Amino acid sequence: MRNGEENKTLMNGEAKAEPETFRQFLYNKEKGTVLGRTGTSWCQITVFYIIFYIFLSAFFIGCLAIFLKTLDPKVPRFYGKGTIIGVNPGVGYQPWLKENPDSTLIKFNLQDSKSWEPYVKQLDGYFSRYNNTNDTRECGAGDSNEALQTDPDSLPCRFDLGLFEKANCGAKDQYGFKSGKPCVVVSLNRLIGWRPVDYDGSSVPEEIKSRYKSGSIAINCEGATPFDKEHLGKVKYIPEAGIDGRYYPYVFLPSYQQPIAMVKFDTIPRNKLVIVECRAYASNIEHDVSTRLGMVYFELFVEDKKPVAAPAA
Repeated sequence: MRNGEENKTLMNGEAKAEPETFRQFLYNKEKGTVLGRTGTSWCQITVFYIIFYIFLSAFFIGCLAIFLKTLDPKVPRFYGKGTIIGVNPGVGYQPWLKENPDSTLIKFNLQDSKSWEPYVKQLDGYFSRYNNTNDTRECGAGDSNEALQTDPDSLPCRFDLGLFEKANCGAKDQYGFKSGKPCVVVSLNRLIGWRPVDYDGSSVPEEIKSRYKSGSIAINCEGATPFDKEHLGKVKYIPEAGIDGRYYPYVFLPSYQQPIAMVKFDTIPRNKLVIVECRAYASNIEHDVSTRLGMVYFELFVEDKKPVAAPAA
């Protein structure tokens, strides 16, 4: 019976094909294939993918080149209201030690000069950017940076640090740290095209009313809690009106000098931690405690005690 079926199969021209083994898949000597393909087939598919990826790479490079042509290296593509950058400038302070970026504590000991050296060094580096006055101009009371947005040949105003030196907040006085009257820099984040908007006469906040000057950004620092308010002591603002608005709007230029103000803590108590809240004031600056919008916090701790000697090795 079995022979009859085999004969029938052979007569019909149908022979059972033996399944290909994995070894034969890797290399089949009879068919001359490697991994199921002949040499000609491998050559054809290799040439196809080389051409395919060349065209794909050229397409990607072309798209990238066109996209980059639409970008301005000086101005973000999207900025202002409705973007992640926003229209409300943040507030920053110095000295902020990069060695400990998560800390907002300014702590030093009046009897240990090494304790305030990092802060002095940080401020020296911060102010060094103002030493280069190339491609800047002297600006009088009626001048501003207004033309920077429309005139490519216009030069930014030069920021004068002399006011800080006169208030004993300069490098020669070690920024007040040596005398226990630390001076802290307060600045606004750089927002392209941003400029302060003046308050109406009746809308000036009470806390800055006596110092407010049209065109400037007033700064006000006070204790963050009732305890801190009580122990903060006398605060002096340099200049008194705050950050000078003549230096706005901000435009991306290598020679642009950012305007700043300094806050001098004349009677900060000894051996007490005081949390300071500084706010910037203009009609177009909003304040939000939860997101710290328009404000900045830092802690001051001025010690006055004999330093503890390091244990002998």
